[in-house]
Amino acid sequence: MEGQTSAGRAAIWLGLAGVYLGWGTTYLANHYALEAFPAFIMNGTRNLIAGTFLYVLQRCRGARPPTAPMWKSALVVGFLMICCGSGINVWAQGITYSGIASLLIGSTPLWMALFDIILSKKAKMPGPGKAAVLGILLGFAGIVLLVGPLRIMGAGVMVSPLGAAALLTGSFFWAAGSLKSRGAVFPPSRVLGSGMQMIGGGLCLIITGFLTGEAGRFSLQRVTPAPVLGFLYLILVGSVFTFATYTWLLGVAPTPLVATYAYVNPVVAVILGTLVLGEPVSLRLAVASAMILAAVAVVTLSTTVKPRPSSRSRPGSG
Repeated sequence: MEGQTSAGRAAIWLGLAGVYLGWGTTYLANHYALEAFPAFIMNGTRNLIAGTFLYVLQRCRGARPPTAPMWKSALVVGFLMICCGSGINVWAQGITYSGIASLLIGSTPLWMALFDIILSKKAKMPGPGKAAVLGILLGFAGIVLLVGPLRIMGAGVMVSPLGAAALLTGSFFWAAGSLKSRGAVFPPSRVLGSGMQMIGGGLCLIITGFLTGEAGRFSLQRVTPAPVLGFLYLILVGSVFTFATYTWLLGVAPTPLVATYAYVNPVVAVILGTLVLGEPVSLRLAVASAMILAAVAVVTLSTTVKPRPSSRSRPGSG
């Protein structure tokens, strides 16, 4: 296994399994957390807590204090990726089936490849090849099939047009933030940099929640053990544990192998949505899912442009 250093194959595959399950199950956790907690404030608080933990941990381990330009980059990227990206995605999960949400959020690599093609043409430089273009077309065709108003191929799952539009918009912003992060100034430690992004994005989300009146709509009567456990799970497993595992994998395993989370996580989310939440499954959903996941696999494996290591953060599932 190329790229493998001191880590054994078993450890790497255990780490991948942790990432698959850790981020794949966050859609289910979001479903329960949103039953009681307002989307923007909940997601902002989660990111603020997790980001602060990662920041303090790295500083205690000897990381140098970040400079003002680094904090500025973290705020800009955190606003794009976490506030506009993850924030919108988590809000949309309140009106969309979790499995479908995972598929639409999984379109993020398609947006990133599309951005790379546009920018490479403007700069008159080589960009993603024909395989990536084919993957983009296949992926968006799958999204049209999934969301389209015409019930192609018989009985289908109704997808909220507003929810679908929000999820695609959130994925667009996450990809835009990822692109912005490539030229941003971050600390050498990718964990410290991502913690800073979480802090900046989390604060922006909390402010957004108060500006949109979420605080006034919150009711303690809706707070039950299930939403609380879902919220804690998002912090401990979704943000801290899985992110740490993902960061470790980036240093010991081939990048294309680590990138497989982009098309395995939606499979985990769809299965859990069906088994635990009883979300409906149709032939249209199955075909569209296969198209989207195949497209993401093609784009991920064929795209040669890699983001800055320090910008690696949690994918846009929220």
